[in-house]
Order: sequence, then C-alpha cells, then structure tokens
Amino acid sequence: MAVKLAKEFDLEAFNRDRGGAQHEKGDVEIAGKFYGCKRRKKAPKWIFPEKEEVGVIFKADYHLPYISVPIEHYFLLLALVNKEFN
Repeated sequence: MAVKLAKEFDLEAFNRDRGGAQHEKGDVEIAGKFYGCKRRKKAPKWIFPEKEEVGVIFKADYHLPYISVPIEHYFLLLALVNKEFN
C-alpha cells in the first residue's frame, strides 16, 4: 500500500521485503530511504490526531522525538522536497 501510494506522488518506491526475505535495510524503499512496515489490528489511540491536529509528536525517554501524520501528508512533503532539490 505504501509503495503504491508513494508512486502516485511520483516518488521512486520499491517493496524490498518480498516473500519474507527480510531485506537488511528495511521493508520498503521510498525516495532512497528505507522504512519498516508494521500492521496491527489496533493502534494506541494517543498516536492519532484529535481535535484539529494534523499529526502527533511523541517522544519516549532516551529516544528521539517522532511524528505521526497521515501518509499522504508525508509523501506530499517528500515529493515537494525531492522536486526542489533534485
């Protein structure tokens, strides 16, 4: 799903984990970067935006902060950056 959507934003994207081969760098490659893919029936409610938020920034002790945003927003930003700098 992520690779197909990335291609809709004209991003170069590949599924690197076909057939359970477990690619050493990640499950998918999008615009030259590797990403892991996780799927669960349910995700924690706090990871989803509420009210008028567009995303959620979160941090655990001794870890870097991360952001949870809809994948379309992230791919749009990535496509704009790639267009500007490539």
